[in-house]
Amino acid sequence: MKSDDFFLEKVEKLEELAEGEPCALVRRQNVEWITHFPGLAFHADFESEEYTLVVHRMDSRAVREWPIPETVEVITHDEANRLTPARAVDDESAARKVPCYRVKNVNEDVTRARLSKSKSELRFIEELVEATERILVKVLPPEDSEAEVASDLIREATIRGFQTAFDPIVAYDEGAGVPHHRPSPEEKTWTKCALVDYGIKMVYCTDITRTVVSENEAGDVLEVVVNALEEALRELQAGVNPKELEEELRGWMEDEAPGFEFPHSLGHHVGVTVHEGRLMGRLPEGAVITVEPGLYSDEFGIRVEEMVVVGKRKCRTLTKLPRVWER
Repeated sequence: MKSDDFFLEKVEKLEELAEGEPCALVRRQNVEWITHFPGLAFHADFESEEYTLVVHRMDSRAVREWPIPETVEVITHDEANRLTPARAVDDESAARKVPCYRVKNVNEDVTRARLSKSKSELRFIEELVEATERILVKVLPPEDSEAEVASDLIREATIRGFQTAFDPIVAYDEGAGVPHHRPSPEEKTWTKCALVDYGIKMVYCTDITRTVVSENEAGDVLEVVVNALEEALRELQAGVNPKELEEELRGWMEDEAPGFEFPHSLGHHVGVTVHEGRLMGRLPEGAVITVEPGLYSDEFGIRVEEMVVVGKRKCRTLTKLPRVWER
């Protein structure tokens, strides 16, 4: 990854939001978004084109292992007093980390900018999705215990130079009926379904779920979930409020599968954190989101989760794995 390709695009956005004034970001997500490291602060002096990442002293060595843009200078907190006072910040706590005065708060603007990904960001996220799917196909359909499969997924990410974006969810039968099930070392076999929810991280995150089914009932529920997913992908586009669609799909899905419920949201934004924001309000063009309808009961649960890019007239699906997966 060429970090500067992402960085210069983001600096242009930030300069516009800060109206050219020296700017400091201190919210963890915002700092990681622009520098690729979750440091204490990012300071930008646009006039002199000096960009600085402020880190804790104990991170001064660790930061060398991260893909920090070459044009960003890394300093420790004790050196921050030499920076030009910032006039635009994303949080009132900025003054404890960098000098600032006459503060303009840009956090909401930065958040909106962070949600709409640039072409460079989208290309990199697409590569991460492909890497995630290459790992997933190694464990589907699962043959070991839930905990062993989860461990395999973590190991596969590590040996490829990634982190896991969250603790993998591997859930068989009744366990799959719990949306955030913790993998059990005891569950070695499954009869109805096996759900695997997994993502990796290298600056940006991925989040993909597939459910493998074997019994007719589970297959019927999977069909309902996939139909809901495909309907969502037809309807979602920039400017659409996904909450309205979510409620429509919830009612239809629960009618089609009596005894099952769809208790969570239709999806979420994905970026430098796996849950970068809730799907609320009208979707911005260029956002990367998950679409993940699911149905759950005491007997089993089914979820299929895609990563998509929100377009002006439709969504572009980044994930390529089959949605219907049978043993």
